[in-house]
Amino acid sequence: MNFYPFHIGDYKSHTDHLTPKEDICYRRLLDHYYLHESPIANDLPAVARHIKMRDSEEVIKSILAEFFELRGEYWHSNRADKEIAAYASKSEKAKKSIACRWANTNVLRTNNERNTSLVYEGITTNTITNTNTNIVKAKTTRKKRETFTPPTAEQVDEYAKSIGFEIDSEKFCNHYQMRGWLVNRTPMKDWEAAVRTWKSNAKNFDATATTIDFVKEV
Repeated sequence: MNFYPFHIGDYKSHTDHLTPKEDICYRRLLDHYYLHESPIANDLPAVARHIKMRDSEEVIKSILAEFFELRGEYWHSNRADKEIAAYASKSEKAKKSIACRWANTNVLRTNNERNTSLVYEGITTNTITNTNTNIVKAKTTRKKRETFTPPTAEQVDEYAKSIGFEIDSEKFCNHYQMRGWLVNRTPMKDWEAAVRTWKSNAKNFDATATTIDFVKEV
């Protein structure tokens, strides 16, 4: 357990008589108990080492005798045992709930896949038997959109020259690269169209401008 309920009032009323060292010892014993979800072994040297109080075995012995109950080879805390049992029960219920939810999801998914298959088979059969065209097939997928690939400065320069336009291709690429190749917050689809836009807008701006933001995007 990484968490357990700690009632400050109850704790204080039962531990007001403890010295600071005894109080620390008791808290560490409780932390060890809950962390490992098990009672404390009746082995003082080992317990002292686990709670980092090797030089305080007498203090540990005193706290165990006052707040814990020795049953066989282990010191038990009734309160801690109840909290751990409740935590384990809650955890088990949560696991069963998740397993049940996944099982229902898988059943629903299987049914949907089966229904989709039947519908598809019906559409395909009806289409193939069309009297006008005996070989028409149903289209089941859409074309994937072509992935945009940013151009290199050389490609930009070569295309600009082909349309009679001198452009600073490095400036062009840097301009859009800084914006994630977006045009007015929309992903660019055709960089050649952007070059043509620069050409049509170039006459409205100073050709010696040093900023890469001088072209009005459309």
